Amino acid sequence: FAMYTKLVFESKGITCTLLDGYVATPILAFAVGNINTSIGIMVTASHNPKQDDGYKVYWKDGCQIRPPVDAEIASAIIEKENLVPWVDYGEQLRTFEKANCGGDCYGLSDPEQTRLIEDAYYQAIRDSGLVVGIDGTSDSQSPSFAYTAMHGVGLPYAKRSFSTFGLPPFLPVPSQQHPDANFTTVPFPNPEEKGALDEAMAFAKEHGCDIVLANDPDADRLGVAEFNKVDGKWTVFTGDQIGSLLGHWLWETIGKNSEQPVAMCASTVSSKILSAMGQTEGFLFEETLTGFKWIGSRALSLQTEGYRVLLGYEEAIGFSCGGIIPDKDGISALGVIATMAHSFYAKGTTLTSHLQEIYLLYGEFCSDNGYFRCDDPAIVKKIMEQMRNGGKYFDQVGTYEVDSVRDLGSPGYDSQAADKKPTLPTSSSSPMITFRFKNGCVAQFRASGTEPKFKYYIELRGQPGENREEVSKRLDTMVKVILEELLHPSENGLITPSSL
Repeated sequence: FAMYTKLVFESKGITCTLLDGYVATPILAFAVGNINTSIGIMVTASHNPKQDDGYKVYWKDGCQIRPPVDAEIASAIIEKENLVPWVDYGEQLRTFEKANCGGDCYGLSDPEQTRLIEDAYYQAIRDSGLVVGIDGTSDSQSPSFAYTAMHGVGLPYAKRSFSTFGLPPFLPVPSQQHPDANFTTVPFPNPEEKGALDEAMAFAKEHGCDIVLANDPDADRLGVAEFNKVDGKWTVFTGDQIGSLLGHWLWETIGKNSEQPVAMCASTVSSKILSAMGQTEGFLFEETLTGFKWIGSRALSLQTEGYRVLLGYEEAIGFSCGGIIPDKDGISALGVIATMAHSFYAKGTTLTSHLQEIYLLYGEFCSDNGYFRCDDPAIVKKIMEQMRNGGKYFDQVGTYEVDSVRDLGSPGYDSQAADKKPTLPTSSSSPMITFRFKNGCVAQFRASGTEPKFKYYIELRGQPGENREEVSKRLDTMVKVILEELLHPSENGLITPSSL
């Protein structure tokens, strides 16, 4: 598909650079700005099963396309003259294959340009301020790392990231280190998925590694797990927990001494801990719609306003550190996490224990994110209308008092705003409803745009110093009430994942 794409562009007289070999998605996003292209295209299954290949499109700013460009492309695809190939591209490709004796790209790629782009990317990491060094860490104190590319392209990029950050080498998981389109050992190669890191953690334990770092196959996401040698258990960090660690680290190492005002962004369904951090430390925090196209585009806008954007993240283990690209970047993020771990281990602490120190500073943030299977869009619409209650949004759910409500459906509503209009964009096709409770809980609901799932994101903030177990218990009780009272799962025929 990548080679066909080049042929399609060039059939219309448009110059197209095909990057050589297997390339990580962050490199493509970086290349758009680095060589000043009008658009970028990435062909990848990303973190999906092998049968679900994907076609990611980036605009000239290096950020994923967003309205109105996405709708205009979709409209052009179905125009009559575009429903059949303009040229016999298959014959063209076979000609290149014969002339170049095969090879990954049949002679269509530009190896030298690819090398220059990759060199510039790693130089951008050095120039970003993210590389702070690990001086003072003895071998006995240093954490050791296992790395898995999950059958994707990440290994050479992860190795060079470690080198760029001045870190000692990691141990790659042999069974998952090379590109394998069949995803042989992990059918759903998403580090978030339960069991996806089992093989890497078994390898790490066997070789005495403290931490597992995992990229998804196109290396734009990052998963992290840490082994506790005292109790022999693993902590697999959630996206929100990694975001918390990154946000605090980037503030402490870069932000607090920045001559520019600092900003951080996260999607609205991510944890509110960066908001609490920003209020305490004095940096700007902004939330965006779900999806990195919104996080990245807002980060670009904040940069033009004079802010130094240190972090953008989403709970689905996507992180953009240091403003290198306006998209998820698992390559630079793993270098930041590994540097952070070296610093903590040198002081006799760990990622897990430092995360608890963050919670002590800003309060525990316990979350319960999940979904119900729902194959009927009419049911989703019915549930949304039930939550709207005819425009008289509930002021109480069970025994829990509602502080405010935001509805990002059309025309939109936010009871917190003076004009009752939400600051985030609204959509009739992909609405989201948020209930903010007086006890600090935030519950958000939306339908997936790609799967038959009705998703919920519920988070409860405890007070600084409050025991996490107590906050978690309160959240568990509250979640049961919220889901039953607002979604009526049995009545609406919603299916729990455990029933599938």
